[in-house]
Amino acid sequence: MVLEVYTAVPIKKSGASRNDMRVRKVAVLGASGLVAQRFQQRLANHPWFELVAVYGSPRTEGANLEEIEWHLPEPRPSIPSMKIRSMNSLMDDVEDFEVVFSALPSDVAITVEKPLAEAGLFVFSNASTHRMDDDVPLIVADLNPHHLLTLCDDDSTTGFVACSTNCTIVPAALPLKPLWDFIGLDGVSIATEQSLSGGGINLLTSFRETNEHSSDIPGEAEKMREECLSLLGRAQEDGVRLANLPVQVMVQRVNREYGHIVNVIADLHTEKSEQEVREWMENYRSRPQALDLPSAPDTPFIFVDDLIPENIPDPATDLKSGMAVRIGEFDVEGDMVTFRAWSENTIRGAAGGTVLLAELAVAEGMLGE
Repeated sequence: MVLEVYTAVPIKKSGASRNDMRVRKVAVLGASGLVAQRFQQRLANHPWFELVAVYGSPRTEGANLEEIEWHLPEPRPSIPSMKIRSMNSLMDDVEDFEVVFSALPSDVAITVEKPLAEAGLFVFSNASTHRMDDDVPLIVADLNPHHLLTLCDDDSTTGFVACSTNCTIVPAALPLKPLWDFIGLDGVSIATEQSLSGGGINLLTSFRETNEHSSDIPGEAEKMREECLSLLGRAQEDGVRLANLPVQVMVQRVNREYGHIVNVIADLHTEKSEQEVREWMENYRSRPQALDLPSAPDTPFIFVDDLIPENIPDPATDLKSGMAVRIGEFDVEGDMVTFRAWSENTIRGAAGGTVLLAELAVAEGMLGE
């Protein structure tokens, strides 16, 4: 039994086949941050996207990309030599590429992402700026791919902004999706153990130097709650109707460099055995798996004995690396499900999830031919 949760027909129109996909030129907004470098890493050998431009802050603009300090644990991938462009030239360069991946801070993203879409570009953003806007879908590609419906338009050349989520909601909301759809949920409680890289390279560097950090993450709990309700909500012509579900969230930062853990308690609408619930979850598949997208994991989540992996394959050469949510300590008692889940926050929760979203949009014909 395989549970496939996606629209039965292509979301917009028939796109090209996976093996007949033309390569699209893309830009990354961000040069030296962790998410920006994850984008560069995942685009270095991507079969559908060619990285042709990287934009940076005044501190990095004009520098050769290969001269920027590489912060990720894997070696720097082979990327064509290029100078980092100035954000001031961005709107003058829109003929150079058709897809944009944004790793910008919110205060910068708000000034450029929608203008780029208005200029006809397709913007896939990891910034939080527009995540809850009515005209911008918030999508985890194998959780709510149908929310792309909110972008459907007769003019396939119209640009748009589509957002990926907060990095910590992915390991919580993705495993909840089959329970929400097929059994029903009466309430959810999420407690996080968020890694230092979720706070960016400055926090990670500071901890390495001082061995100190704050466990507080201001505003995080409310953002996670809102995004969870949006992801599980219903797509409508004028946006998304939020799910009617009580969600409680508690957050904390912990002494771990990469990988977020969530502790989830879910109240089922109906009592089920552990075997039944686990079967629903193990057999869940979604649109990216059906389309065999380059970054789609074989299954959105996997059950494991060891929650945190010792290492992962190099994401520059294996696009599926770090993309599956890992579930452990799974238990069902009556109408209550409990589990712990791990996700690589800079990959699945950020750049990898955003690239997967772009792959989905391309495969569904949302970017034209």
